[in-house]
Amino acid sequence: MACSADEVIPPLGESGGTDGGDSGPPLPGGDDCDENWYAIDGAPVPQELNGPEAFGGSLAKHQSRIEFTGPARQPDPVVPTPINPAFGQMTFEDFAARYAERFGNYWFVEGDQAMTDADLHALYDRLHEQASKGAQPPVPTAAAYDEGGFDAAWSSGRKLTLTWCVGWVLPSLSANEELHAEHVALLIETMEWATRAWERAGDVNFVHLAQYDSPEAQASGQCQPGENGIHFRVRTGPECTGACGGRVFIEALPQYEFEDPANIDGDAEIVFGLQRFFDNENEARINALHELGHVLGFTHEHLRWPEEQDPDSGCNGLGEIPWRGLTPPDRSSVMANDFCAGVNPNVPWLSAWDRLGAYYQYTWGRRRASMMGLVSQVDDYAYDGLGQTGILWQTSRSARMQRWSSTGAPGQPIQFAVEELCADGSAPPCMGAFDSEGRVRPSPALLSGGAFDLDVLFHGPGPALADSLLLNEGAELDAVNLDLDWFSVPVVGSFESGNADQILLYRPGPEEDALLVLEDGDVVTYPMNFSGYAYPLAGRFRGFAGGRNDIMWYDPQNNGVSSWRWMGQGFNFVVNGPSDAGTLGLEKGVEYTPIVGDFNGDAMTDLLWYSAGGGADLMWWSESNVASIFFEVAGATITHDYRPFVGDFDGNGVDDILWFASYAEAVHVTSKIWYFFEDETYISRVLSTHLDYSPYVADFDDDGCSDILWYKPSEPNSASPLWRCLPNDQDFACEPPLQTPGGAYPVGFGGSY
Repeated sequence: MACSADEVIPPLGESGGTDGGDSGPPLPGGDDCDENWYAIDGAPVPQELNGPEAFGGSLAKHQSRIEFTGPARQPDPVVPTPINPAFGQMTFEDFAARYAERFGNYWFVEGDQAMTDADLHALYDRLHEQASKGAQPPVPTAAAYDEGGFDAAWSSGRKLTLTWCVGWVLPSLSANEELHAEHVALLIETMEWATRAWERAGDVNFVHLAQYDSPEAQASGQCQPGENGIHFRVRTGPECTGACGGRVFIEALPQYEFEDPANIDGDAEIVFGLQRFFDNENEARINALHELGHVLGFTHEHLRWPEEQDPDSGCNGLGEIPWRGLTPPDRSSVMANDFCAGVNPNVPWLSAWDRLGAYYQYTWGRRRASMMGLVSQVDDYAYDGLGQTGILWQTSRSARMQRWSSTGAPGQPIQFAVEELCADGSAPPCMGAFDSEGRVRPSPALLSGGAFDLDVLFHGPGPALADSLLLNEGAELDAVNLDLDWFSVPVVGSFESGNADQILLYRPGPEEDALLVLEDGDVVTYPMNFSGYAYPLAGRFRGFAGGRNDIMWYDPQNNGVSSWRWMGQGFNFVVNGPSDAGTLGLEKGVEYTPIVGDFNGDAMTDLLWYSAGGGADLMWWSESNVASIFFEVAGATITHDYRPFVGDFDGNGVDDILWFASYAEAVHVTSKIWYFFEDETYISRVLSTHLDYSPYVADFDDDGCSDILWYKPSEPNSASPLWRCLPNDQDFACEPPLQTPGGAYPVGFGGSY
């Protein structure tokens, strides 16, 4: 790595004045928006500019140059923790008395981790048997709850609809009106802040249904899980007092998503501790992040070094519980209780490995269509065999899918033809068993390379879930069963000459990875390995003259960046790095969301490093050539929390960034679009988005301008609004809202990386 420092430019928005700021009304302002947007989302947001990101500016003045050289580094080995032989001598009653606390018909382990009675008995039976035989646990041992051979993670039909509301908050309104109001405000602001943090880390969406908040009602009033689209509730109560920071009850945990209701007692809710949570803002944020981590299926991190724990402490060392490692043991994790041995003092943010673990678990393989371009026959999401952009909707625990194919002409109202399909290749109605556990993860890719449509990998992580490949020829679907049995992170890219994509099945850590390739109709895998823990960022960093997609690997824990530079023939690549990201401008310990796109129209992939707070935001402009990858770096300033999405929202051939925020949240941040130009400048426009959505960005009418389906699965009985991009106008027309299939997931959905 080589880096030469030039003059450091002042942060944008502080040096740039109001040039490029949004002086007009918020978007959208095109045809039919009063009826099809503002009547649904709410009146236009106030005319105000939030933060420096509301101003335009230039990113053309570069600070430094970055080039990647050097060998790859090998990770440290993980040593297994032996089973405690004492389990072999315990009765279930002894085990439960020492390690669990009964609450109604279920148990809490480690203070705030809920288990059914059947699960606690199964855990005891397994530990008792293994201890008696002297068996050893798998390596590594903890991070995400692993039950029955697959991870406890929310299904595709749920991960974008983690809806919540506020129930009873103490003290009561009648007892102390002022303190009650303070507690309600702190609870709402903290929950919204913490959910935004987890949303940036993994492709999930927590939706605050504020219209059902009932903090004054002892029985929580309208805030009732299972009613009105409410998934879980947050409240205070006698279940958590004193040193208790919070507890997540069983129905709010992903391992029980499809459990028979007859086997579960109680509501889906988080109960926060009245004394500890409301002590101060930092304590509230730590507890909210921690309990939401349990909601996402993550366990206590300190269980990964049980040999250091005092058996008589609250950290009772049940490291043998069946949890699977997503990252190496993390002593700075928000999921580790800092009163336990070996834990760094908790801080009110997610650690690097907290964020990376959420990425591995919830950010599924996506095809960056805009980076295929030119040499690919499919430059957007198309599944109909004709190259018409559309959406493929997948339904959990079923083979049933819907294929939406755009039928309108460029610049005309967007319309879709809807067709029922089956993921197992059969003809509708889909009667065969498919995804019975509700845990498969779909990833689109142009594996065949010769047709105008995308294929889909249905990855079932782990040995207990089936994997399959749906080969799509438009009029005909062919399902191929795969024997993978791996926990892996699919990385979609085009890594060899030709039109086809391939999928790297990345297994974080020392385990060997594999490249999945379709050759002459047969599925083959090529062994390869990135032996570390990092974000895999696939892109055309060297442009179309430089072979195919390359992969940049960002290791947030060690603040390192590596590259795989693919050679274009035989799936060979050159490994460079890791380089110290600190010399590249990235600060160690700062949260970065990498935003991937071509932001100056030179057909090379750039990276914007968004720090979501006080850290420095950086643009890495690719200045690579055929033989090497290097970047020029410029500074930017983005101060608020957003979910970023990439598209070309004005049709000028240059990628733009949608900074999405729900204005209805307590901080009242407005969404923006940064419109980029070839000279590496941009202008910013404010959007009027009151409610919370999961934006699906695609060019549905094939006019070269990205449209937005404001997908809102949190209200299954209402339709999702649709904005049609107006090329060169930097505005949108508002199409009639679309009724989306209930409980379905738009395959290929995702944010910036």
